[in-house]
Amino acid sequence: MKSYFVTMGFNETFLLRLLNETSAQKEDNLVIIVPSPIISGTRTAIDSLRAQTSRLNYPFPRVYEIDITDFNSALSKILDILLPLSEPIISDLTMGMRMINTLLLLGIIVSRKKFTIYVRDEGGGSKVISFSDKAITALMRDYSREEMKLLNLLYETKGAGVTELAKMLDKSEKTLINKIAELKKFGILIQKGKDRKVELNELGLNIIKLNRSVVNSVKSSEQLIEEGERS
Repeated sequence: MKSYFVTMGFNETFLLRLLNETSAQKEDNLVIIVPSPIISGTRTAIDSLRAQTSRLNYPFPRVYEIDITDFNSALSKILDILLPLSEPIISDLTMGMRMINTLLLLGIIVSRKKFTIYVRDEGGGSKVISFSDKAITALMRDYSREEMKLLNLLYETKGAGVTELAKMLDKSEKTLINKIAELKKFGILIQKGKDRKVELNELGLNIIKLNRSVVNSVKSSEQLIEEGERS
């Protein structure tokens, strides 16, 4: 069982598209968060949605109105609704108010639940991107010094075979194979070709970028401290 966690605007079309594209089943959860007080256009869209979900054998929508005048209070109410829901969480940030969508996004991420989030182009057309909890976990993870040595080496060499990497890192091939398998679970490495060359994918390249930004920030802070001590 999966849980849809979304907001609504004046049109139910985008939500029906999401339910169709993700093969929604009647036993799934469909939770809609809207700002309080609910406005007439949104209420009309929800009434139409209820009629269509019944006809199409989709889950019946449960609607919650929340006050969004205070960040912490609104996020607290969103978490109260979200945390009991079964995983994975599926959401689409194309619908409704940006304020509600931002709160839903934050709530889903900090809940640490498994999720997939979709974002469509402004016109609700065919252009869509998606990301999951795996990507967020990989980006936010604290990598060890040894792991960053491996990742930086892959970045500098643009990929290499296990034997070559083991020599450059002075590690046994078995140790390196285990580490590569561990990092592949975060979706940041790929292996391809007959020689099983190890490479960073786009997500892995973003981790390098984030890490180098942190390292440069630390170096800048240390330099400022040293300059202050000398003066």
